[in-house]
Amino acid sequence: MPINLFSTYSTPENRVTASFLAVLQSLSLDRIQRILGAMLEQSEFQLVTFQNQPSKGGEGVPDAMIQSSCRLRIETKIKRNSIKKDDEEIKRHLKRFKNATETTCLLLVLTPDDTKPTALESIQDDRLIWTSFAALDQAIDEMLD
Repeated sequence: MPINLFSTYSTPENRVTASFLAVLQSLSLDRIQRILGAMLEQSEFQLVTFQNQPSKGGEGVPDAMIQSSCRLRIETKIKRNSIKKDDEEIKRHLKRFKNATETTCLLLVLTPDDTKPTALESIQDDRLIWTSFAALDQAIDEMLD
């Protein structure tokens, strides 16, 4: 179902996130993966893999396979320094991965801060990724070049 670029959400953070998703949804898979890979600082990031003749893991060799096993949650903040120490919201988002079946589960926190918020440093979880609006802008610029 298409996401409207001009969101009707009342909360500014939700409007920004919905607009971001609408833009991603309009792009090709390659471009989505490039932007997300840059934001996650994982140049080889793949939402979907395509493979001819996958022979590992059992008898028989199918002609091809399309596979995805990624869950990416996004938390957007639109004001600088809005993430506070021991942020319960961030911890709740991470807890939601508890019963996830995907092999890759990441929480992307997108903020206008110039550096990673100190409050996020105290949350020791490899699934937590921070990026800035500046990094998003740079990823888009690089993709367009």
